[in-house]
Amino acid sequence: MNEPMDPASRITEAFDRLPPQLQAAARFVLDHPDDVALLSMREQARRAGVPPVTMTRLARQLGFGDYREFRELHARGLRRSPASHFSERAGSLQQNQKMKGDAALAAQIGWTVAEHVAGSHDDGGIATLIAAARQIEKARRVYFLGARSCHSVAFHAHYVYSLFRDNGLLLDGAGDTGSDALRHATADDVLLAVSVAPYASVTLERAAYAARHRRTSVVALTDSKLSPIGREAAVCLLVRTTTPSFFHAMTPAFALAETLIALLAARAGDKALGAIRNSEAQLDAFATFSPSNRRKRIP
Repeated sequence: MNEPMDPASRITEAFDRLPPQLQAAARFVLDHPDDVALLSMREQARRAGVPPVTMTRLARQLGFGDYREFRELHARGLRRSPASHFSERAGSLQQNQKMKGDAALAAQIGWTVAEHVAGSHDDGGIATLIAAARQIEKARRVYFLGARSCHSVAFHAHYVYSLFRDNGLLLDGAGDTGSDALRHATADDVLLAVSVAPYASVTLERAAYAARHRRTSVVALTDSKLSPIGREAAVCLLVRTTTPSFFHAMTPAFALAETLIALLAARAGDKALGAIRNSEAQLDAFATFSPSNRRKRIP
């Protein structure tokens, strides 16, 4: 079959003519294109709530010779550059909106993100959070690292951490000097690194440098234990980032980082309380925040 062939476009065009079971399979494919490439056909069918043979019938209905050909097209999409993947997903997002409408699409995105947040806080996720907290609280110094979309998560984690600990350092120096601080890292330190697909090379290189050359423990907040940064980590905090939107979801990473920092504060006892009171006093002294009870001046 000649390329290019866009499964999402074919699904959108044929959807109304498909029988109910094929529509259920088509919705799964449209909403989870990466899973089509990565999961077995049987597992995809289970998640779609249809018999496995329905996935083959869908592929043939869309003009493919068999499901293997259909799946390989999705796999090639994953192997293409992350930047081009955004544009492809944006097209799927728009087709999804045309098929479902604004309200249904918005609800689907919201519920997907909420499920990811809940999934990262299951029993296994909580056990890993506690392990990460134990690793960080005994560190001489804690480095925070994240690039591009992940930078905001690292920045927020460092900001809140700095309210009760003074040994945190955000690696974001001007002129690309942020990584210079790693020359002082030791085996007594921890690097909290945030990296989800598409993985920013700057984060990976600096985490690998710290782990291998400075013997610094890495706590990774990432989307897979097999991600480049996950393979460097002593502790791996896992989040899911897939979403019907064209861009990966960062809310689950924020939620996990906030839980981790809250655990650290809760475990720090009176020392943390004193540091937070000191931070509040400094913020008040500089009138950092507008008082909520300040009345508007009447002219």
